[in-house]
Amino acid sequence: MIKNLVLLSGALLSAPVVSQSQVWFESNTPLTQTHKHLLNNDLESMFSSLVEMWQLEPSQSLQTHLNEILIQSFDVDCGKGLSSQEFPDWLKGVSVQRSEIQSPGRDAFRANVEVQSSAQITDISLKGWVNRTVSNDTVLDLVRENSSGVSTYSKRYNINNKLSMGLYRIEITSSNGDKWSSWLIFADPKLSMSVRWASKDYWQVEQHTLLNPTCPLPKLNAALYDYVDGTYNQIWSGSYESDYPTSLPLDDIEPGRYVLAVSMAHRRWQGKIMVEQTQIISKTYDVSVEE
Repeated sequence: MIKNLVLLSGALLSAPVVSQSQVWFESNTPLTQTHKHLLNNDLESMFSSLVEMWQLEPSQSLQTHLNEILIQSFDVDCGKGLSSQEFPDWLKGVSVQRSEIQSPGRDAFRANVEVQSSAQITDISLKGWVNRTVSNDTVLDLVRENSSGVSTYSKRYNINNKLSMGLYRIEITSSNGDKWSSWLIFADPKLSMSVRWASKDYWQVEQHTLLNPTCPLPKLNAALYDYVDGTYNQIWSGSYESDYPTSLPLDDIEPGRYVLAVSMAHRRWQGKIMVEQTQIISKTYDVSVEE
């Protein structure tokens, strides 16, 4: 019996080793290819496979799995390697922001696409797969112009619910008819940091997970708005990527009633596109003479 066990042990040791990944990749489905590309750090091919998977309109459980794969890929370079697609000469920058705004008794959601361009922009389109309109908003704003000839345009989408994870298509059109478009996959990560009200005059920054060292630090913005003749006018703002404050510098603010908004933004890339997920808390805020 002992002799048989020794012979069996020797046979096992001399047999070729078949790894779990070799067995897994014997099939050639888009999902197995997605895993294979991620393991090989071929992020651009992985992203292409993810696009193909989302186009197949996967089940809810598979959507969750695809979301986890995309989030895991951010550990490599925060999404910069997902696409090598370059901007045309007239397009200088594209950023896409998803926001959740929490105010007393009401939550609101919006998406915003901001474009920097040396050409006049006539349209910005963001649609979900397949050709699904995000909202009915059609206003395209010229945010600012500068002396270098590059202008910033913005299109804001007010939406009823949180913009879901999944596949979207972004398209930008210039006045001379040139177009640039790209696939965009929104992830649904657990945010590493958030803000909440701690008291009437203070907010608190909470950390939930470890920060991704390949991504920028979460950015905290605080802004104070005065409401005059139906318009909100920003009278103070501050932006911080470390040493986050938890209150306003009241010495710099005149007494009055304002709206205070505090946000925490997490940023990553999809190739050249900056993708930002932002949580905003807001409420009315009184500054008295005594303060």
